[in-house]
Amino acid sequence: MTIRIVTDSASDIPSEVARKLGISIVPLTVSFGKKVYREGLDLNAEEFYSKLAQSEELPKTAQPSVGSFIDVYETLAQQDNEIISIHLSNKLSGTYNAALLAKEAMTKDCRIEVVDSKSVSMGTGLTVIAAAKAVRDGVTFKEAMDIIHRNVSRMHLLAFLQTLEYLEKGGRLGKGKVLLGTLLHVKPLITVQDGEVQPFGRARTTRGALQRLYDFVNALLHIRGLSIMYTTVSKEVEILAKLLAPLFPQDRIIVTQVGSTLGTHTGPGTLAVAALVE
Repeated sequence: MTIRIVTDSASDIPSEVARKLGISIVPLTVSFGKKVYREGLDLNAEEFYSKLAQSEELPKTAQPSVGSFIDVYETLAQQDNEIISIHLSNKLSGTYNAALLAKEAMTKDCRIEVVDSKSVSMGTGLTVIAAAKAVRDGVTFKEAMDIIHRNVSRMHLLAFLQTLEYLEKGGRLGKGKVLLGTLLHVKPLITVQDGEVQPFGRARTTRGALQRLYDFVNALLHIRGLSIMYTTVSKEVEILAKLLAPLFPQDRIIVTQVGSTLGTHTGPGTLAVAALVE
């Protein structure tokens, strides 16, 4: 029997990577007015940012339904009886709890473990990818869980935002609220620690932010996985990838566009790095 790996669309794992590793992705939803879209299925990232630029109101995001998780778990359980489901921070979304409720509602005989990644975007995604690769290499269920929990504690993420406005409107600032007054008109740097958004500093220019992102990665030892995430600034992605190349093989850096769930709360112009260390 094969261990199946499940995550949610807020992990921002590129679809081709998910397909190659057999990762199942349960979509969150985003709604503009009464129109609801499943992230990555009904609305891709480019379409979302186009709509976001034209929308007068911030779209609303929602966790997957319990039923969505049950459908995925039931389908996988027809072939295998072990599932590990890894999701974005429980402090930022109800997705983790929805997965737990689905686990409890399962009628098929299937071992399911639900894990809080305590991160977002590829901070979750790198943990998921590492788990899927370990499973592909033949680890046991217990070994896979040990690897996942170890990686959760060794994940580092830093994001550069053009403004805190989107996080503030979406209610996801967490401890970053303490800097709201001083950073609302400055370009903030934020991190995620223990599943919560926290302030990291500020950058007055995009060039300065690129240097801060480089310095953040450069300070880490024994990097095993690295990702660059962006919303709409693809030009800066190329610059950052070249900056980071001496620290980690450029062809192994996973570059991904942030989807609608996190894009709603970070806004256009966001650039971030996630690193998994030994």
